[in-house]
Amino acid sequence: MTSRRVLSIQSHIVSGYCGNKAATFPLQLLGFDVDVMNTVNFSNHTGYPSWTGEKATGEQLTKLFEGLQASGLVDYTHILTGYIGSSQNLAAVTEIIAKLENHGNPFFVLDPVMGDNGQLYVQPDVIPIYKELMKFAKAITPNQFEAEVLTDKKITDVKSCMEVIDILHDAGVENVVITSVSLSPTDVATHHAFGQNGVTANGSSKKEEEAEDESMYCVCSSRRSMEDISRVFAIGFPTYEGYFTGTGDLFSALLVARLDEAVQQEAGSSQEKPSSLTNGHHAAKKETALSRACIKVVATMRAVVLRTYQAQKGTTGRSLDRTLASSAAVVKRCELQLIQSKRDIEHPDETDVHAIELRRE
Repeated sequence: MTSRRVLSIQSHIVSGYCGNKAATFPLQLLGFDVDVMNTVNFSNHTGYPSWTGEKATGEQLTKLFEGLQASGLVDYTHILTGYIGSSQNLAAVTEIIAKLENHGNPFFVLDPVMGDNGQLYVQPDVIPIYKELMKFAKAITPNQFEAEVLTDKKITDVKSCMEVIDILHDAGVENVVITSVSLSPTDVATHHAFGQNGVTANGSSKKEEEAEDESMYCVCSSRRSMEDISRVFAIGFPTYEGYFTGTGDLFSALLVARLDEAVQQEAGSSQEKPSSLTNGHHAAKKETALSRACIKVVATMRAVVLRTYQAQKGTTGRSLDRTLASSAAVVKRCELQLIQSKRDIEHPDETDVHAIELRRE
């Protein structure tokens, strides 16, 4: 098997799990050599009452890449980008990726980290640069708000979600994953492409203990060319009343590994003799490489988030939200339980995690 080597360009914190600290461990567990390029170097994430450190400049990022080039160290199979920060840094990263595209054409997963819950935490001048950067991406992993920002379109239901996905495909991205989007389970049920035996519209066959909300979905879509019709899948997952950071960074890192794995498996199985059709539509119901990858990613995320939620409750039995996370000691309790989830990263329990294919109106 070809050695898999990823360049991960995003933030770094000394203590805790965000950015490259959330991405490196799972990627290494799943067989990747990981080179990290840090866009910030902070003592801890900015959800704490205080932090120290510095932000990298675009010039510094460029010089780091030039050093890698000079030493012949740019033979990457994959690229992952997360929090970049300023437009200057993003322009420098765009140039780096353009150069890498001409050096082996690595598989680029773009996490356009800009904001969440209706609020930007970067300057608006990065938005047009991200739109330009999308043309290099093989996969993109925005949350709902970021997908809306990139497409200038609100997601209010399944139909508008699929329209946003189409806009992202039209920008040249083959694999689109909206990592978390709020949809009505009834609306999802209405758009089932096929019946799902024993599976509810939230993509789960049973309610997870202590879950607060069952209307959140990971929605993924693959389209290999402009002429193809994309296949869209929704995977429901439980949410919890707590304070979580680094979940998006972990999701994107897991997708790098799991999509590579699924693509390799698909390439191997394409040599096998096709199985006979069942009820006339077995082939139509076959999951895509992307949906299979997302099932594994969501299964791991579900376990990590639940373990983190349970750690947040601690001995008090109380869940925490952002308003209660006011002291460093409390915020520390909210850090992702990443190391404790080693087994769930390597061997996720996919029980009750289902990809529901959505049909178009």
